[in-house]
Amino acid sequence: MLRGSKKAKTSGQGSSSGAGSGSGVYQRRWEQLSNVEEGDGQLERQDWAWEEAKNSGSASKWKEEKTKALSRYKNKKLEAKMWKMKMVTGISKPVPDRAVCERTVDIEEFRKIGIVQRFEKLGWERVIDWCDDITNRVYLAAVCEWLSTLRFEHSDRPAHMWKLIGNIGKNQMVMSFEHMNAIARFDSLGVDAYDYYGYDQFLDNKRNDADPVTLLEDTLPGSGGSGNARADLSLMGKILQGISLENIMVRFGDRGTVKAPDCRVVHALLYGTPKLSWRQIVMINTWDTRESFKRKMIPYPRLISAMILQQNALPQDSLWVSKPIDQFNFASMRRHWNITVKSFGHLHTVEDDQGDSYRFNDKEVDEEGEEEGGDEEMPDVEEDIDPSGPRGPRRRYRKKHREISANVADFVNQRQIPSYRLWNRADQGIYDNVSAGIGEAREYHASRKEWEEAQGAYSQQQWGFQSSFRERVEKQLEEQQLQHALQQSQMERMIQLQEEERAHRQAWEEEDARRRNAQAELDQRRWGALAFSNQMAINNFKVLHDQERHQRDYQAGLPYAEHSGWTDYPNLPHPRGPADPIPHWPEAVGSSFVPMPYQPPPQQESSPLDNYRDMLEALTGYPYQPNPPVNPNERYQR
Repeated sequence: MLRGSKKAKTSGQGSSSGAGSGSGVYQRRWEQLSNVEEGDGQLERQDWAWEEAKNSGSASKWKEEKTKALSRYKNKKLEAKMWKMKMVTGISKPVPDRAVCERTVDIEEFRKIGIVQRFEKLGWERVIDWCDDITNRVYLAAVCEWLSTLRFEHSDRPAHMWKLIGNIGKNQMVMSFEHMNAIARFDSLGVDAYDYYGYDQFLDNKRNDADPVTLLEDTLPGSGGSGNARADLSLMGKILQGISLENIMVRFGDRGTVKAPDCRVVHALLYGTPKLSWRQIVMINTWDTRESFKRKMIPYPRLISAMILQQNALPQDSLWVSKPIDQFNFASMRRHWNITVKSFGHLHTVEDDQGDSYRFNDKEVDEEGEEEGGDEEMPDVEEDIDPSGPRGPRRRYRKKHREISANVADFVNQRQIPSYRLWNRADQGIYDNVSAGIGEAREYHASRKEWEEAQGAYSQQQWGFQSSFRERVEKQLEEQQLQHALQQSQMERMIQLQEEERAHRQAWEEEDARRRNAQAELDQRRWGALAFSNQMAINNFKVLHDQERHQRDYQAGLPYAEHSGWTDYPNLPHPRGPADPIPHWPEAVGSSFVPMPYQPPPQQESSPLDNYRDMLEALTGYPYQPNPPVNPNERYQR
């Protein structure tokens, strides 16, 4: 598989100003990452050397823990330490050797076999030829510090609004679509021209609904879509996948396996669908590499270093390592993959050691070859016929303009007039360069105008948001002030009501006490009057009773007798029979009642009690007298 050369893995260091020093210091700098700071109890509880304790009870638990995402700890300091420890635990290669640096591709060679055209259709022409200032320096320490403190913001928004933000010392560096495009036009077709996958959809190792139906069958024709080996790819797919592992879907190990994200990238390059965004792939792969415990590598170090320098986030004492810029060409492809290219005229045949091959006809070269047969090459033919004459300098032609997009290329072709084919190559090159410049200027002004309109609309929207937010804040402040005043007035009213209630209750208690005292005094006087009245009534009853008794005795001719005294009612004897007198209660005072004389029934008339004579005599022991004699003095006491 295509890997970095031995020269590329030679690490060195120096300050950001360019002064170099020994390489041993840099290695010791990385060895310090494995030390755990004392006093951090949460970090000490994480057993990063879980293999040494795999027989213990906590080994299985930690083995399950390390399969989870790093950001789940919700502790930035802890996440940074754990990421650094991940990079130095369980692997023998030093960290600088696990930085997968971007490579450049020989454009002229790979255009002959149709590889460059695949990248240009997706607007990825800068992906294969970009290198920041042609420099070997990679600020790996700053890159690692940025990766260790990384956080993913706006992940729930559209992909072009994603942001990966990390800290480098006291500085902050942001990876976004805008910042990557400020370095180079990696996605030259524009934001709206691409199909954006979800984060989990793109990393899904199986075909999902967002993929083409024949994704695996088209990408892996060797196994019919059921395999996952590199040998199942087509020959052009192998070349594209090899370039992808360095510059697109970067991976450090297991390069002989083709995963579903690799199939999506290869299918996009081969067939143009789905039209993926390279910047989105970079952000997805960078975040997944940082989150996964098993991915112990550093992707896109040159791009991240360039963005750190672009945003002035590099500390003054930052160290750098030397990573020579490797170029991917036919020789490296033959050496690493055993893929050879044979050219016959303008027909190029690509073959590998497994017998796979394909042919590509370079149409541009064919057209240029037809032009070379005209008057333009006649001096060279004459020199070949007469070699004894003086040989003039070989004519050098201006290189054809390299269009930055397919729109410019279409504009160049449309601007060619009918007499274009009658011109020589130099004039055609000049004409095409002028056309390309005009096309680039038009495209730039169109994109600039579109950007200004979008930016103006966005600015107006932001200003509207700010003004509405300011209005909401002012309204909230007014509402808070009104609420505060309302609460204050309510408190004052509550205090006033409490005072009024207290005074009202005190007055009511005083009035109630006064009323109770008056009622008690009134009741005492009433009961006294009632007792006096009762005593007077008893006395009157006595007098009246005596008068009535004297009157009856006088009428009966009985002698006058004093009253024997009041009857003791509570201690009266029980009556012994129907003839026994009962106590008398005197009549009311002032009564004019005169008792009627008793009229005994006739002797011949029977009494209702005659039928019960025997029973009554047996019960009472007295002879039955239906009309017993009556004592006049005791008659009215029954």
